[in-house]
Amino acid sequence: MHILLIAINAKYIHSNPAVFSLKSCTGKYSSYVAVAEFTINQQPSFVLQEIYKHRPDVVAFSCYIWNHTFIDQIIYDIPKVLPNTDIWAGGPEVSFHTSDILKQWPLRGIMTGPGEESFSRLVSAYVQGSADQLPAVLGAKDAPLRTLDEIPFWYEDLSEFEHRIIYYESSRGCPFSCSYCLSAIDQTMDFRPVQRVCLELDFFLKKNVPQVKFIDRTFNCNKKHALPILHYLLSHDNGITNFHFEIAADLLDEDYFKILKKMRPGAIQLEIGVQSTHKQTIAAICRKMDFQKVSAAVQRIHVWHNIHIHLDLIAGLPYEDLQTFQSSFNDVYGLQPQQLQLGFLKVLKGSAMEAHALEYSLAYTNMPPYEVLSTQWLTYEDICRLKQIEEVLEIYYNSGQFAHTLAFLHPYFDTPFALYDSLASWYETHDLFGIQSSRIRKYEILLEFGTACMMSFDSCNTAQTTTDTLQICALKETLTYDLYLREHIKNRPSFARSLEHWKQEIDGLLKEEAKTHAFFPELEHCNYRELTKALHIEVFETIFNHPAALLFGYTKRDPLTNNGTVKIIHLK
Repeated sequence: MHILLIAINAKYIHSNPAVFSLKSCTGKYSSYVAVAEFTINQQPSFVLQEIYKHRPDVVAFSCYIWNHTFIDQIIYDIPKVLPNTDIWAGGPEVSFHTSDILKQWPLRGIMTGPGEESFSRLVSAYVQGSADQLPAVLGAKDAPLRTLDEIPFWYEDLSEFEHRIIYYESSRGCPFSCSYCLSAIDQTMDFRPVQRVCLELDFFLKKNVPQVKFIDRTFNCNKKHALPILHYLLSHDNGITNFHFEIAADLLDEDYFKILKKMRPGAIQLEIGVQSTHKQTIAAICRKMDFQKVSAAVQRIHVWHNIHIHLDLIAGLPYEDLQTFQSSFNDVYGLQPQQLQLGFLKVLKGSAMEAHALEYSLAYTNMPPYEVLSTQWLTYEDICRLKQIEEVLEIYYNSGQFAHTLAFLHPYFDTPFALYDSLASWYETHDLFGIQSSRIRKYEILLEFGTACMMSFDSCNTAQTTTDTLQICALKETLTYDLYLREHIKNRPSFARSLEHWKQEIDGLLKEEAKTHAFFPELEHCNYRELTKALHIEVFETIFNHPAALLFGYTKRDPLTNNGTVKIIHLK
């Protein structure tokens, strides 16, 4: 008997904790179970061939919105090449509307909800020869749920997870009732014992795992559970591992802040779902969120410069029109997170939002991810406009590569939303969407856009009749600063000023640094020639109001921004 658990992930760096959790719970029958992971970027024909090579008696797919379409491309062909193989499916994408799915796909059955006990029963039945007694829909009513404390730790062998994100679950369920989320259906909570969690996290710390991503829906919903875990991570920090948590920022209090403030820069990152700041929208989606508290918490953490903050917005929620969404965007953008994710409502099967789709005039895609196309408050044209804003936001804000240039351009616009809306229009007008622009080309596009904006701004100001040349120079220097702050490129960009006039000064600075290593002591082993390759020197004449040489080093980077180190030397 050979049972194959199949995970099809969105990217190679992802792993699927569900299939490993299922296998870990099969006990004495675990030798009959194998795991195969693929990605949606592979060819369906290749995945089908790999499944065939296993010659499985049973295949079981882990189904989510990101892989449903891919599975649909191969599942009909499995019976053609493996006619005696039973096919099962589980996961949130098939846990609802099961009768429709059983009619659509050639399945022996479906496992609904948390599947550890159900899968264990399934494996036992196949090994013992009683699989014909299994129902077509296998769920909690057929197999009681296992608690998190009963689920083994499956990460003893990390060889399968090299160069990939490690996912970890310390709690299951969510106490909140957000109508767009499947976790709101069953508000029961289950917590893995804190002592056990700390022992398992210690395993990751000792192995110097780069990142552990908690999949807890709201990590800090139970203070007695979350606080000791954070205490443990603080006291056992290995200087390498990063831990990602999804939290409710308005639940943070002084006890949390006391710990968070002491964290090593880059040790943790916090994802906070704001979704909207429009009160009517928040009420309609049954979300409990005090934005004033969220704002105060984020601003407080931001000052410490040690924690990566990721804030989420959702477009397409009820009662959120274009005007109120702009306000939500501006509110959240003003908190200056390292990442601002502009997402779009997914009308998930089984969610309360699906039940209200007619009431809200929700139009959404027939196929996963069931993303909103229009609502009673947003037209499809509005959604398309926000999609374009999302794209330029990803390129220019979330990349972190243009932070100073964006700050430079903000005064030319009434609001942050207006800046990205205008930039998206520039992309549309110049046919830039759909093109894979090079790294330097993105800087050039921002220069062209910024220059046009300043010219338009000047034409509207009677005090200035021509574009301020110094401002254009400052824009170019700011772009140059952003560029070299992030990377030591070999080919000098066209917008950077010539350094010929400062050649002797630059050479002198490098020779002095080679003697003293005053600015970059970590490079004390480098001689003059080696420093010319390790450092970059740029001279700025505008943005500092007088000539200044900036030395850029890249051996030590800011753990939050990935920017290099900068030392400023004022020139005469």
